[in-house]
Amino acid sequence: MIEFEALMRAIHKSVKDAAKSVEGETVDFINRFFEETTDDESKSDNHSVMRPKTCTMQFPSRTADGIETVTAEVPLLALVPISSPRIMEVKFTTELDITTNKDEKLLVSFPKPRKRSFFSSNDSSDGAPSGNATIEITLTGDEPPEGLKTLIDGYERALRAQIPG
Repeated sequence: MIEFEALMRAIHKSVKDAAKSVEGETVDFINRFFEETTDDESKSDNHSVMRPKTCTMQFPSRTADGIETVTAEVPLLALVPISSPRIMEVKFTTELDITTNKDEKLLVSFPKPRKRSFFSSNDSSDGAPSGNATIEITLTGDEPPEGLKTLIDGYERALRAQIPG
C-alpha cells in the first residue's frame, strides 16, 4: 500500500512531464518557422534575433498600365494550418482499496483482479468493482498564452498589406 498523497504526486508528476513534452513541440515549431539571423546588426544585447522563414511569391495586380506582377515575401508561418497542442484535461479513474494507517493517513492499493472460475464467462465475473472505492481524479490545464496567436496574426496582416487587392 502507498500513501494517497504519494499516488497524487506520481499522477501530478506524470502530467507535468507530459506538459513539458508538449512544450518541446512548441520549441520545435519555432525552430521550423523561424531562423536565427546571422548579421551583426540584428544582434541586440547578446540575444539572438529570430526572423521568420519566408518564400517569395508573385501575384498579379491590375494597374492603369495593365496587369503587373507584384512580389511579396510570404512567411511560411502564414501558409500552414497551426494547431497548438496542449493538455486540457487528464482523467484518472481506478478501483482502489483504501484504508488508514496508525497516523490516520490514507493508504491506497490497487486491488488484485478477481479470479475467474472455469465456468465464468470471459467478461468480468459479475460487474462488481474489485476494490472498496472508486476514484476519479480530474486535472484541467490552463489556456496557453496568446503570444503565438498574436504573432501569427501580425504576420498575416503584414502579408495582406503586401498583396494587392
